[in-house]
Amino acid sequence: MKRTPTEKPGSVILSWITTVAVLGILCLAVILVVVPKVMGGTSLTVLTGSMKPGIMPGDVVVTKAVNPEVIAALKVGDIIVFLPYADDSMVVTHRIIGVSSGSDGRSFITQGDNNNAPDEWNPVRADQIRGQMMYVVPKIGFFKQWFGSHTNWILYGVAALVLVYAVVSFTGSLRKSKTSPSHKDDVPVGASVGDDTPRRALVD
Repeated sequence: MKRTPTEKPGSVILSWITTVAVLGILCLAVILVVVPKVMGGTSLTVLTGSMKPGIMPGDVVVTKAVNPEVIAALKVGDIIVFLPYADDSMVVTHRIIGVSSGSDGRSFITQGDNNNAPDEWNPVRADQIRGQMMYVVPKIGFFKQWFGSHTNWILYGVAALVLVYAVVSFTGSLRKSKTSPSHKDDVPVGASVGDDTPRRALVD
């Protein structure tokens, strides 16, 4: 008699898919929500191609907060998020191509990597800077744009649901493995394992 499998291949595949989904969603929640919150920054969706090819439309730029120490350490090559105009809430993510110091403190010349000239609003003052880029998450911005301000709650909710499903599935598989009967191969009816003495089967 052959051993009966305790778990179907489809269940194993579904379990792996669930595990990968849980880890993926939790990672997204960490890199898009937790890290910027800890660093005092935010995550912003890029809408234009001015920073191609390094940053594409739909990518998410994750920033850290700026303070006097961060401003003093900014240099050519760094990417910053800033308000180009005082009366406009629009933010821009461009690279620093020049730095100068004056009586009003440090100021910066910026330009998009895909643009052929420096920005028209230069120079950018320190008080216009809203963050320094830490890293980029490709294409997740389309998801953020679709769900808007509810993105964080959706990430947490889906992660919680998938995690609960994974726990329930894992618990169910443990119960099945404990309750499934064990079978010994090639054991005659009426004989006990490990005993060569023939036993008479009782028939009612």
